[in-house]
Amino acid sequence: MDIMGRNARNAKRTALLIRCSVEQAEAIRAAAKKQGRTISSYVLRSVSTRLNVERQLEERESQFFENYLKRTRSALK
Repeated sequence: MDIMGRNARNAKRTALLIRCSVEQAEAIRAAAKKQGRTISSYVLRSVSTRLNVERQLEERESQFFENYLKRTRSALK
């Protein structure tokens, strides 16, 4: 998934409506401004980062579980 890649400008666009509190919206605007980003860019970057972290955690969890099963099976032999 190439959310922030160089092909992003040529990609088809999708509009998203994100509902949040006034306080959350102010925090998002402030963070985007601090980073010198548009709100859209800030939100896309945040989502992309979160998805990458989640993917990495899933991979580690899967590897851990596979190793656990191997150790358990070998201990039962």
